[in-house]
Amino acid sequence: MKTTKIFSVLSLALIFCATLSVSSAPIGNKDGKIAVNQMVRHQVNIIALNDRKLCNFYLVEILDGNGRLVAPAKSYNPGVSTYDFYERGPAEGFRVAVLVLGPVYSHFQCETELFTSPAMVPGPFVAGQTYRYDLYPQSEPSRR
Repeated sequence: MKTTKIFSVLSLALIFCATLSVSSAPIGNKDGKIAVNQMVRHQVNIIALNDRKLCNFYLVEILDGNGRLVAPAKSYNPGVSTYDFYERGPAEGFRVAVLVLGPVYSHFQCETELFTSPAMVPGPFVAGQTYRYDLYPQSEPSRR
């Protein structure tokens, strides 16, 4: 009788664990990858007028209206003009694309510094859609 109870409890525990693991699986296809049409795509275009040599480290970021990262930041490479960011959709609020100077410990100071006004797009953001942001880095701050 004691053995039967132990097996019953173990069986219930295994069924419970299997149910939890199935219900907590990410939404996606059979491969476990999230389908692109379930994601909001933010495409940031860096439109540089001049090809100056940069010695500082810059990051391209997409932020929400509260200044939090929506997706991991990407390193700016002067030879690359388009950066794609993805977030699970749908989403509300504002999204802001910025080009910012990287952390202090990862660069050294040089004379050529980029100044870029942020690009803002209001929501709602629909899954499966692409939203475009254009950034125009300049070597002098804008006068607004």
